[in-house]
Amino acid sequence: MDEPPPRRQPPDVRREQILDAAQRVLLERGLRATTVADVVDAAGVAKGTMYLYFRSKDELLTGLRARYLDDYAHALNARSDAPVRERIRRLVVGLFDFGSKHHALHHVLFHEAGVSEHDAFTAVRDALVALIEEGVAAGELAILDVGLASSFVLNGVHGALVEVLHGGQHRRRSAIEVGDLVDRALSA
Repeated sequence: MDEPPPRRQPPDVRREQILDAAQRVLLERGLRATTVADVVDAAGVAKGTMYLYFRSKDELLTGLRARYLDDYAHALNARSDAPVRERIRRLVVGLFDFGSKHHALHHVLFHEAGVSEHDAFTAVRDALVALIEEGVAAGELAILDVGLASSFVLNGVHGALVEVLHGGQHRRRSAIEVGDLVDRALSA
């Protein structure tokens, strides 16, 4: 059994401990079987302490989704000195890699919770649109409808990821291949 956390922690540390515990419990038991009491026990805090940070299970899930999306955005941060096509490729491979590494958590936070991925991933979509626009302006990409191209890439990556996760293909090799496919599809 893990050591209980010290009684006094800075608020940001305590909040992360609660989120870490919630993530562990949700991955072990699933959304429906997880209770606030389970999270409190796993975090080693009093119920009142948990409610200082999250007033309900829904708020706790919202906090976990926000952290997940922050981690996602951080993982996709592409160097700005590379050519646009390379940054798009890195973004695509990063999407694939992150999605495959965290698919169980993603499933709980979005699919089991009935939360739309469309709105949650607006920042990723916006980043891709900006990259494609930059590539068109630089003559690296020949795209007439940037919004359509962005949807094509994101939906294609998602579809390929689902296929790989359920089909047992080699994830890293598939990520690279999807990156190559997107690069060829968007090339001038």
